[in-house]
Amino acid sequence: MSSKETLGKGDWRAAVELLVRWEKGEGHLDDLLETFEPGRLRWLVMEVFRRWLVIESLLEGRMRREPRPKVRQLLRLAIGECLVHRGETAKVVHNAGEVGRILGLSSAERGFINAVLRACLRAGLPEESDLEATHPEWMVKRWRDRFGQEATGRLLAWNQEAGAVYVHSTSCPAYAEETEWEKYFRVRPGSFREALPDLAQGKVYVQDPFARIPVELLAPQPGENILDLCAAPGGKTRLIAGAMKGEGRITAVDRPGPRLERLRENISQIPGATVAVHAGSVETLNLPPEAGPVDAVLIDVPCSNTGVMQKRPDVKLRLSVGEIDTQAESQLQLLAHAADLVRPGGRLVYSTCSLEAEENENLLHSFIESTSGWRLEKSILSRPWECRHDGGGAFLLTRVKSR
Repeated sequence: MSSKETLGKGDWRAAVELLVRWEKGEGHLDDLLETFEPGRLRWLVMEVFRRWLVIESLLEGRMRREPRPKVRQLLRLAIGECLVHRGETAKVVHNAGEVGRILGLSSAERGFINAVLRACLRAGLPEESDLEATHPEWMVKRWRDRFGQEATGRLLAWNQEAGAVYVHSTSCPAYAEETEWEKYFRVRPGSFREALPDLAQGKVYVQDPFARIPVELLAPQPGENILDLCAAPGGKTRLIAGAMKGEGRITAVDRPGPRLERLRENISQIPGATVAVHAGSVETLNLPPEAGPVDAVLIDVPCSNTGVMQKRPDVKLRLSVGEIDTQAESQLQLLAHAADLVRPGGRLVYSTCSLEAEENENLLHSFIESTSGWRLEKSILSRPWECRHDGGGAFLLTRVKSR
């Protein structure tokens, strides 16, 4: 990356303002980034989050008083850039002062930023190879106990990579390249802007190859009545609709809010599909009589997101051990509600983007043990360091017909 790309002041300013919004609790990182195309600004912000814990260790003890949010976030951004562009640290320090001026920081605040950055550089930057420093200690230990040292190292390295952008399409667009996954194409670096017209027209859809797995397990057929729970933003709904070829009924359900509006927008781009959007929670869902008996249900539950930390590095900062257990309790309840909606002989697919057994195989074992009339047919656990795409779990269950 050239110095010009490294030091874009407009992107720096926008990145600082976005980081301030995140720290104020205005939304999860992926929601705040939703309005920005994959490009320089997103890259800047993601690199800060990937190195957040390292940045905090460098800042520790170097700020006698708590600075204003803009100052604190500009410091984090500048240190993150120093870690990435180690041969251009002088330019990064200078750029931080210029961006501080654009942001309206006082001369004293800009001097403070300069002093802290130079102190960090004098102390020496940690090696990029120390991957364990980029993740919470409890998380690293948990994975090491579960997956072993070698696999954990590969997972940590995967999480720190910038990652690829994939689009789902019937044919390979000019701005993308073939992959091993049918109808999934990797956008060439720097070419995402070329995809924007196709995205706007619904010709392609940004989607990780993992999304195909739950839908393939569900195996929707033309003429069936399918229920897609926790459906927003609608990527899997699109895959279901494609498999049904315009025959049958799909009901997509999610809670009211911005995500539901995105679901409506994405579904409107599906040609020839019969998709009804229903606003509501799984726990209180009452389908109208015309919905009829449900042949199959897909429920992609809210989860810890540990399988998608490459795309959502802020998970490292907001997740705790206790939250994983809490998520699992909620997921088991959601699965039970979803199961009640399936007709005898019907199918149910439960999926997560988590790597944790509590949210995947252990939970399914608990459900089968405590709920009569269900059989686990197949399960797929995707580990990013092996499959080279998002991680998670997908489980196919069938409801046994009573004799």
